[in-house]
Amino acid sequence: MMKRMGCLMPLVVLIVIAFGYNQWRIEQLRDEVSRISAKVHVTGGNTKSGEGKNDLVTALAKAERHTKRARELLAKKHMAEAQRELDAALKSLQSANDVSQDIVGDAAQFLGKARQSAVKVFHKAWTDISEEAKPKKKGS
Repeated sequence: MMKRMGCLMPLVVLIVIAFGYNQWRIEQLRDEVSRISAKVHVTGGNTKSGEGKNDLVTALAKAERHTKRARELLAKKHMAEAQRELDAALKSLQSANDVSQDIVGDAAQFLGKARQSAVKVFHKAWTDISEEAKPKKKGS
């Protein structure tokens, strides 16, 4: 009975370590999701127009607003003003595109690193378990 407990103890320790590592990675993922959500939509209006990059939702809303305004101006045959509004809408869409590419790039990089770390941990665990499962030579 004690022999079985002795064999199980390293396995239990390994499971506890894997669980702890998993919790640590979950916290990292939560931080990354929070960071990405801040890029998607900044609450509190702490971005001023014309300063820095907009968040994704604000950039898309500006593009929609400029497009609607351009449509109204086209209906009134104000071509020059409509062109300016369409140019502003295009600029907002380009800003939204930049933000979305940043989000996708950051998420892909984070998930790639998380996958690599997980693979390393599981390979190490598999090696440790395999070593423990090998029969021990008697008399050595």
